[in-house]
Amino acid sequence: MTEDLLLEIGTEEIPAGYIPPILEQMEEKAISFFEEERVDYREIAAYGTPRRLVLYAKEVSEEARDLEVEILGPSKKAAFDEEGRLTKAAIRFTQSQGVKVEDLKTKGTKRGEYLLAIKKLEGKATPLALQTILPKLITSLCFPKSMRWGEGELSFARPIRWLLALFGEDVINFGLDGIRAGRITYGHRFLVPNPIEIKSPSEYLRKLEKAYVLVLPERRKEIIQSELLKIAYEGGGRPFRDESLLDEVTYLVEYPVVIRGTFDEKFLKLPSEVLVAAMSEHQRYFPIEDSNGRLLNSFLVVSNGPEEAKENIRVGNERVLQARLEDAAFFFDQDMKISLEARLEKGKGRIFQEKLGTMYQKTERVVKLTQILVRQIDPTLEEKAKRAALLSKADLSTEMVGEFPKLQGIMGYHYALCQGEDEEVAKAIREHYMPRFADDRLPETRVGIVVSMADKMDSVVSLFTVGLIPTGSEDPYALRRQAQGMINIILENNLSLSIRSLIKEAMGLLDRENGRIDEIEAFFSQRIAAALANKGIADDEIEAVMKSGFDNPLSTLYRAQALREIRREGDFEHWAVAFKRMMNIIKKEGGMRLAECNRGIFKEPAELTLYQTYRDTREEIERYIENMDYKKALAILATLREPVDRFFDDVLVMVEDERIRENRLTLLSNIASLFLRIADISYLRI
Repeated sequence: MTEDLLLEIGTEEIPAGYIPPILEQMEEKAISFFEEERVDYREIAAYGTPRRLVLYAKEVSEEARDLEVEILGPSKKAAFDEEGRLTKAAIRFTQSQGVKVEDLKTKGTKRGEYLLAIKKLEGKATPLALQTILPKLITSLCFPKSMRWGEGELSFARPIRWLLALFGEDVINFGLDGIRAGRITYGHRFLVPNPIEIKSPSEYLRKLEKAYVLVLPERRKEIIQSELLKIAYEGGGRPFRDESLLDEVTYLVEYPVVIRGTFDEKFLKLPSEVLVAAMSEHQRYFPIEDSNGRLLNSFLVVSNGPEEAKENIRVGNERVLQARLEDAAFFFDQDMKISLEARLEKGKGRIFQEKLGTMYQKTERVVKLTQILVRQIDPTLEEKAKRAALLSKADLSTEMVGEFPKLQGIMGYHYALCQGEDEEVAKAIREHYMPRFADDRLPETRVGIVVSMADKMDSVVSLFTVGLIPTGSEDPYALRRQAQGMINIILENNLSLSIRSLIKEAMGLLDRENGRIDEIEAFFSQRIAAALANKGIADDEIEAVMKSGFDNPLSTLYRAQALREIRREGDFEHWAVAFKRMMNIIKKEGGMRLAECNRGIFKEPAELTLYQTYRDTREEIERYIENMDYKKALAILATLREPVDRFFDDVLVMVEDERIRENRLTLLSNIASLFLRIADISYLRI
């Protein structure tokens, strides 16, 4: 027989961002605790609203499984004396395990035969097991911040006000911090505040929906999405797409009601990003835009009911937004009174990092790195790039960015345009922060690309030098994202650059001794490998090309793509086997020997053929490698497979004559070195 299990933890309003991770924890921990107690079930799911966390398990067995446990005792030799009687060690073993002597068995192991006690642990009745599982589940949940309340010792995201726990129609008998589990829950805080009795788990969702609580997050989200589209369309537009905001408001309400409000058209003169920030970030509103993506003077708010209060809610939210937008307009006007260039001086009072000085000093380094980069990429853009780098951080001292930090760079772009700066310079100020997050757009202008890379390289190198290195999940300065962004910019724009050289240049601008160049280079190598994986390169192919060097990320990508393509053509796997054999011999005999072979001491036809084929193709292979046409280089190298196979069949490398042996090892080394300029294919899994 089975029954459904329902656990509801009723709380004060939990922050929306806490809830999805808590629900994941609840599911994972419940599965683990059920397994520990040997309780079977068909399905476990966790749901949540701001005021309740719910665990629902379907078809839970009424009794936990029995378990047989085998316990090894003393060895057979130690268990019996010479007359075959049990020793004290064997008797103590039977007593400690609570088994009869006649029930003992023996078991053979690698070390010999041992006494074996087999104990049967009977499964508890599930309600008894749940008295252990449920309190342990609740107290094991982790939150970004926890609190205690009243005189109790229990710590939780927010104060717990009630516990509902049912197994079928029976209440699970347990309590926490003076709160006893029962069958009482509560509906919407304002609409149905009275207690609601739940007789069995099967009626829980239905009864709460009647009490204006939609427990299932996906149900609330569907309703919100549908109402946003419907009401925005009625107002002549569409809701501004913001998935993170949609997820957040789903966990801000128990019974969503969508209301449309408006604001004064005069505010549409402000940059659209300011309006979006004021509405979505500060107020959790959804802006409305027309079919061309232009904002309309209206917005959508997701309220936690009730329907009859819609008009009051609309008026109240319009009043709040009006004040926000008045502030934003004031900030914009005040900011425009001071040019970006005049703001540079304020950077001297803004700390970038305690050990690295001010934002002004960082800007000076970014300007110099920008000049180094732009001369390699497009020298004609040097003046624009230098200007953009100089002004890149100027908007940090503006009132608008102070109020809306996420608008850094964006406001710099708008102020630069309004103050007569070149459009490419303005765009670069905006783009140099890109990508701001995973899957964000990369900079599109050449000037923006250069300044973005300079800023990111300075941040990574400078922060590494003072020991602020990402560890585990800790990366407060987002150095992984910045390094990954830089690598993605390089690869997507086909830029041939040396990472090590740029690290050294950035290090030189810090005016400090530091030995972390290799460590920083290794940090970038991880980002290069991730970029190759995102482009569909297999793990062993990534390892093979990275072993041949990764200083030039573009070259590394081209080599990986060529290896992937050539690997899927012809008989390349056979060649890889021959290469591994070649490398094994070279490594066994002390490593590579790169020198000119002595043709005069080649005696065997097979080694002469291999030498001549190598000589005939070497220059062409090297030319293709220099031009980063690695597929053609690999295709020609593949033609050496047949003479290499014949060489191994007909020629003994490790002869007694040292001159002949060294000459043959040198020939193999020279051939291997051509391959190693592209990839070490001995790392390919055959």
